[in-house]
Amino acid sequence: MFNLENILAYANTNIQIIGIFIAIIGGLIATKLLNLKVEKDALNEKLKKIEKEIDFNENKKTDKEYKIYLKKREDYIYYIYEKIGEKDFNISNYDDYGLNSEQRLKIIFEIKEMMAQAKEIFNIKHKKSEVKKILKQNHIRENTIEYAIYEYVGYKTGGNTNGIGPFGITIPDLDDIRMDSVHLSSLQENLEERDLNNRIDELNELLKWKLIEKEDIESKIIAIKNNLNIKNDVILFILITIFNIIIPQVVLSIYPLFINYKFFKYIFAIYSIVSFIISMLVMLIYIYNLFRKIIKD
Repeated sequence: MFNLENILAYANTNIQIIGIFIAIIGGLIATKLLNLKVEKDALNEKLKKIEKEIDFNENKKTDKEYKIYLKKREDYIYYIYEKIGEKDFNISNYDDYGLNSEQRLKIIFEIKEMMAQAKEIFNIKHKKSEVKKILKQNHIRENTIEYAIYEYVGYKTGGNTNGIGPFGITIPDLDDIRMDSVHLSSLQENLEERDLNNRIDELNELLKWKLIEKEDIESKIIAIKNNLNIKNDVILFILITIFNIIIPQVVLSIYPLFINYKFFKYIFAIYSIVSFIISMLVMLIYIYNLFRKIIKD
């Protein structure tokens, strides 16, 4: 039984049988790898699409938030600019118009800059009745924030043109009476702001679900990358190939050594039997577990 010819024939038979199973398992593993790659590529494409949708909706949200900010900024400027010159001015004593501290300080700084620019225009001696004329000469557009602030500075720095009427009564020039710029939000503006707020709420809700979807896809991609089952399958395939195909094949190629070292044939015979039995059991268990998983799914 343990003569050299029988051992070599047995080893060749084992290699052929194991080779068939290796081919089957290799095909199954290759199919799983291909399916995982297809799934991963599809998830990556979906992830890119969701990221683009998130960026698009975040830009829309930012744009609408900026429009609301501009509206609040305009209302706040009309509300606060005349109060800045007061000696006891304290920004915290006034309504914030839904703006945070940083935004309000920035607006106050902008107002002061506009007032400084206005003072450059009105740095010459002028009368209050000349304010509108001077603003027109400097191409300051009416019905704007700048016009209201420049007009305010002009009247503050302008001289009086009052006259004396009968019985010594001071008669103010009608041009001296400056109607304070009252900025009232129109119904249309209020509706637009409410619509913008509603759209922002909708975008926030949409972004919330998109972010959840993104996290779910990212977790699936990570799961594919860290798939232990497929890694174990590949390791199993490599080990069986090495110990039951490559090593026996190498030994068979140098079998003349058995002529000089007789005990080698016994070691090789035992190795072939044990490795064949173990490999067959492992591969049969692998195929059985794979079958159970398919039936379960």
